[in-house]
Amino acid sequence: MREDSFKVGDLVKYKNLHGHVVGGKFISKSWTGVIIEKFPKGILKVLWSHGAMAEENRSALEIINK
Repeated sequence: MREDSFKVGDLVKYKNLHGHVVGGKFISKSWTGVIIEKFPKGILKVLWSHGAMAEENRSALEIINK
């Protein structure tokens, strides 16, 4: 997916997890979030449905609102 296909406001989820851990807990593939900011080099700031905010690499995410 091209970097410009991600926009602020898009709903996203993780794809192809391989043991990602946040705060000592495995990330659930069912987490959803909204992109709130874009940074250079494919980094996106995401507000996750469980309340956490994180900077994520776009290659780890897929858009679910299309």
